[in-house]
Amino acid sequence: MTNAKPTVGNTGLRNGQPFTVDVEFLSDWACGTGTGRHGAVDREVQRDADGLPMLRGKALAAVLRDAAETVATGLDGGVTGTWHDWVEAVFGSQPGASSRQRLGPGKAGEPRPQPRSTPVPAALQARPLRLPEEVRRAVAAFDDRDRVLAREAAVLLRPGVQIDQYRHTAADDMFRVEERAAVGLTVTTDWQLSFAGLAVGELVPWEAELLLLAAARLVDAVGGKRRRGAGRCRVTIAGDGASGTGDGTRLADLLRRIDQAKTPAEAMPTTVAETADTQTAETQTADTMLGAKAKAAPEHRHDLRITALTPLMVARGVLGNLVLSERFVPGTSLLPMVAKALGDRATELITSGQVVVTNATVEVDGKRSLPLPRALHQFKDADPEQSDEPPVLVNLLKPRTDDGQRLRTMPGFCIRDTAGGGGIRIAEADLVTQAHAVIDDASQRPTEDSGGLFIHEAIAAGTVLRCELWLPADTRLDTEWLNREHAIGRSRKDDYGHVRVEVIDRPGEPALTSRSEDPANGELVVWLLSDLLLRGPAGAPVTSLDQLGTVLGAALGIDLTLPEQEPGQPPAEFVTTRRVESWQRRWSMPRPSLTGIAAGSVVRFQMSGVPDDGALRRVEATGLGERTAEGYGRLALQPWLLGEETVRLSAPDDQSKGGSNGSRGGEGTARRWLADDVPALAVELLRRGWRRELHRTAAVRAADDALRDLLVPGNATAAQLGVLRTLADRLTAGDGPAQLRGWIAATRRNPPRMQVWGERRLDQLALLAGGHEELWTHLGVRPPEPVAGELHRQAAGWLLTEVARAEVERRRNPTTDDDQLAGPQADRNEEVPA
Repeated sequence: MTNAKPTVGNTGLRNGQPFTVDVEFLSDWACGTGTGRHGAVDREVQRDADGLPMLRGKALAAVLRDAAETVATGLDGGVTGTWHDWVEAVFGSQPGASSRQRLGPGKAGEPRPQPRSTPVPAALQARPLRLPEEVRRAVAAFDDRDRVLAREAAVLLRPGVQIDQYRHTAADDMFRVEERAAVGLTVTTDWQLSFAGLAVGELVPWEAELLLLAAARLVDAVGGKRRRGAGRCRVTIAGDGASGTGDGTRLADLLRRIDQAKTPAEAMPTTVAETADTQTAETQTADTMLGAKAKAAPEHRHDLRITALTPLMVARGVLGNLVLSERFVPGTSLLPMVAKALGDRATELITSGQVVVTNATVEVDGKRSLPLPRALHQFKDADPEQSDEPPVLVNLLKPRTDDGQRLRTMPGFCIRDTAGGGGIRIAEADLVTQAHAVIDDASQRPTEDSGGLFIHEAIAAGTVLRCELWLPADTRLDTEWLNREHAIGRSRKDDYGHVRVEVIDRPGEPALTSRSEDPANGELVVWLLSDLLLRGPAGAPVTSLDQLGTVLGAALGIDLTLPEQEPGQPPAEFVTTRRVESWQRRWSMPRPSLTGIAAGSVVRFQMSGVPDDGALRRVEATGLGERTAEGYGRLALQPWLLGEETVRLSAPDDQSKGGSNGSRGGEGTARRWLADDVPALAVELLRRGWRRELHRTAAVRAADDALRDLLVPGNATAAQLGVLRTLADRLTAGDGPAQLRGWIAATRRNPPRMQVWGERRLDQLALLAGGHEELWTHLGVRPPEPVAGELHRQAAGWLLTEVARAEVERRRNPTTDDDQLAGPQADRNEEVPA
């Protein structure tokens, strides 16, 4: 099986294997975020984790779908037929408005009603398109200032205004500034087609390939304002593009076969998954399929480090038009990935309780974090910046020794800070929001009927998460298959859920859950590390602590009861409940709600008897309650953390705060060089950025009286300043420096003008005209080579132009001091020849 990406010379696209999609922009373009910056920009472009413009996979896939429907209408002769079936097979069905409903004939132009059916999942996995990886790496390796300038250069600002429909003039208070990504950029990514009816590596049906290639030919614009000239582009799929990007021979070959087209059902009559399930079911015994409970507890064999390459969405609810996201990835989302790595024994191992995949929480200093116990509170009035003492958390399971100060709960996850004095550190995954819209086909804008505008909340790209994987000691795991890129979470077929997984062997136990050596007073402290699902005697979900004590006591072989609350004694429970909602994609219906005791809850039980250490380890390994394979029911018994009266809270280091560890390049005038292997596009972005920066810097430096006096005399005539500005504008021309040097030589030969300008100023102008390093001293900044040499003439011209302009403005708007100084010189200016 080959992993080579298909090109024009290959036989076609292969199932489950990537192919390249390139979009070359022929005009400036905008894939907006739906947000702006107050007082600066009304509409921002979408940027990736590197701060560079990107094109959402959703946006391009939607435009390709519209083009594919046009192709299907033409190939089917204007009626719904085989090619419309392929549109749904490739791009998926649209709930409430499938391709058949929207394209089929109906009464008075209305869509033809269709019976409710199972939604068709999209075979096309469309990832976000970004600048080439080598360009992003080069920009990220720049010094701080160079990196910021290169990012700014990839974006430009466009003014706009609303036109009054009655007066046909600019409407009042409707001026706006919009960001656009620069023309000439090419974004690229790898997409893939994954049909359930084909094995990985098998050629996809040629009908699907033809539909994609033909749709790419029809797409000529993408993004916002594409009907007004923005977003003009050329789309190339697997190297087969329009003139200028490919010879298009593959598409021409496929078009000759359109009379032989089959429907998706005919091309893929039996799915691989169904065949494999049938064969497996025939060979398994009833006990194996039901999963007889194993006697041996699983072992903590691996950790999975999960790096989010795109925003990662794990929906936890809907608030209006905002889809909320968790700050962790539940084991439910990770278990299917692990099940594939387990192979044929996955069903047996999972149903018998021998596999546990915990929730993936944020990784801090190479350690998996755990939900902060709800028994730990912080002083409400504590201000770490005003105190030399480190902040502490108070354990409310212990009698309080403070003077009754007000406390507040702390959200987030924590790790043990072994290097900072034995305290804990609190961390939390960052969330981002992204706006989306469902475009109505008729009005070509978001409407209430189509779904309108909605916002997704997601874990930020670049976040590193970590989960535990518990397996029997003799179970084989395909770590090679796990050590790759995967798609998890919601909306993972396009802009979300793209992650890279790394398997870590022999990870060790979390330091926070190490057991206290002194379980005093016959008490058992339970700290829930994940949500706990329990059922009562009648089979209904319960969140009763008495039921928790009964189930846990039975697992440990002891009796557990809640202590009676006496006056003056600390509480025995810090518990809250949580409800989890989910969706069945195949049935297009909601699943039953899961109600349980929330992660982070803490309970103190009275126990009769002492459980043996083996029972404690077994419960911690297997979990408690239902759905333990998905990470539910994880707990820590007698953790040392909850045996302390106070816990020191360590401050996060600079890296965890997001501080930069790069050098501040470009602040001084020291000479710097770019690396030899920097891509041409990265150098061009840096050149554009420094061009803007030098122009801004020249305007700022021209306001310096000392610099202005060094280059321009205060008694120079307006004509002389005008000549200097003209020569400065010509510096970038081929003979521009020669013209400026000629003017300097002529001034030296003219005694009256020489008396006004002086030898020192003319020497400075000669240095600027000759490409001398003195320019960067005047500006106070210096680009790296070779950009500095390329921009020297322009920067010198901008500086002289701004200095001359500033001198003219000073004379037009003189201050009191300027009037006193310029008074005696005004008469002399009349006598000085130009």
